[in-house]
Formats: sequence, structure tokens, C-alpha cells
Amino acid sequence: MGRIVKSRKKRRKIDLLHVAEALFTLSLILLLATSLLINTMNTSLAMRIQAMQEEADALKLENQSLRYDINTLQNKERVYALAEEADLYQDSDNIIAVTGG
Repeated sequence: MGRIVKSRKKRRKIDLLHVAEALFTLSLILLLATSLLINTMNTSLAMRIQAMQEEADALKLENQSLRYDINTLQNKERVYALAEEADLYQDSDNIIAVTGG
């Protein structure tokens, strides 16, 4: 009867060893999969950030161009030339200056 008990103990130790090996292998596989997933996500995020930065740079250039156009269109001489073409003239008697304070 002593032999049966010893063999059961060995079998349990062997079974625990196999379970431990399986868990270790599974944890290694999960570690590799997780690191690959994180690396892929980091690459994807870096690409999205770069695309957004390029879009922001393009919008800045467009804004600068629009500011230049606005300043050109607001030029007094241009406004006076357009008014003169439309036969509109400035009457200095009708000009009222309003100051703050």
C-alpha cells in the first residue's frame, strides 16, 4: 500500500509540473501577443499623429493665405477704387468720427 501512495504523489507532482509548464508557455504566448498588439497600436497612433500634424500645417498655410487675401481686399485704396467705379463718392460733410471714452 505504501507504493500506491508514493506513485500517486509522483503523479500529482508530474501533473502539477505539466500544468506549470502549460501556464508558463501560455503566459509567454500572451506576452508576445500583447507586445505585438501594443507595438502595432503605437505605430498606428504615430501615423495618425503625423497625419494630423500635416493637416494642421496645411491649415496654417491656408489661414496665412486667407489673411493675406483679407488684407488685400480690405485695402482702402481698393475700396475707394471700387466705389469710384460704381460712381460713388465720399462726402466729407457726412463723415462722423466716434471716439471711445
